[in-house]
Amino acid sequence: MNGPRLFGILITIAMLSLVTTGCKTDEQVDAKPEIPSALFQQHWSASEVPVAHIVRRDYRIREGDSLEVIYHVRHRRNPDYRGKIQDLIAVRFPYKPSMNQVERIQSDGMINLDLIGRILAYDRTIKEVEEDLQDKYGKFIKKPVITVSFMESNVRIAELKEAIKTAPRGQGRLVPVTPDGTISVPFVVSIRAAGKTIEELHADLNEAYKALGLDELEVTVNVQAVAATSIYVFGEVNKPGMLRTGKEITLLQAIARSGSYVPARAELSQVVLIRRRHLPRPSAAIINVFQLLENRESADKKPVKCDMAKYRYDIWLEDGDMVYVPTSAIAKRADYIEYVWVRGIRAVGGFTSTANYNAVDAVDWLGPNP
Repeated sequence: MNGPRLFGILITIAMLSLVTTGCKTDEQVDAKPEIPSALFQQHWSASEVPVAHIVRRDYRIREGDSLEVIYHVRHRRNPDYRGKIQDLIAVRFPYKPSMNQVERIQSDGMINLDLIGRILAYDRTIKEVEEDLQDKYGKFIKKPVITVSFMESNVRIAELKEAIKTAPRGQGRLVPVTPDGTISVPFVVSIRAAGKTIEELHADLNEAYKALGLDELEVTVNVQAVAATSIYVFGEVNKPGMLRTGKEITLLQAIARSGSYVPARAELSQVVLIRRRHLPRPSAAIINVFQLLENRESADKKPVKCDMAKYRYDIWLEDGDMVYVPTSAIAKRADYIEYVWVRGIRAVGGFTSTANYNAVDAVDWLGPNP
């Protein structure tokens, strides 16, 4: 048997092996992907059909965003107001005006008065302070009559107004989200913002100010400028690389913007999505994009229908997501034949053949995935 004939037989055997082993069963194609719940919208269920007014998820703040924090002070009557540090308290004796005193609550929560010395005023109401003073002054004055009032209260609110009044935006300021995902606002040195919705950050800021004793303060958070999103797409796409966009983008949209997939080589049923941002550790999912692209059924004399529930797997991407479109098994085998048999053995052995075989032809003969 001569060399060219032997080479032609080997090529034929390799092609038959590709055809018999490269096909997928229906069970493999229709297998549902195991996708971590963190990659889905929280309010979607497996059987829910997305519609236009709910398909848009809540925006989550990203590093590089610019936020506007607006301050509101609620002026309201509070009979149970409790003294705070730096509040100014007036102690008056109607029948002994010479004993009147005005004292500021010190950092240790105490005020210093004549005759009785230091008493606690921090976190106490006017009534509680008056009762304490009457008890202590009763040792020096028979049936003392004492009136206590706040001459200055909520001093930290006044300090806050002073801190923001020079801002060109009135009682508000622009705050950038730092690379570590935090923001800094008056009296709150650092608070996590990246990964949260506007409502979550609003609640956290108000809780932080409440913990500082500023119950009358309420803040509103607005997104002033959105940082560009970076998505990385590689593998069997025509234009692999980084996508920069100022808008949210889905998995299918990212593949389309990368020049689409390579039809004869991409394994669309096993596209990999890797997510790192705002998760304690990276999360990965295998997504069957082939099901999304071939998501239609038709019957005789009936309109073509789409199963809309499957499009929930066209996930909204986050900043820093990586999308990998792998090479199909049959394309890998074709590459092997091309580089080993055609370019390798044939080049080294000096064989010639009239089979006119190449790997692309073998892939095309199979047609689309079943």
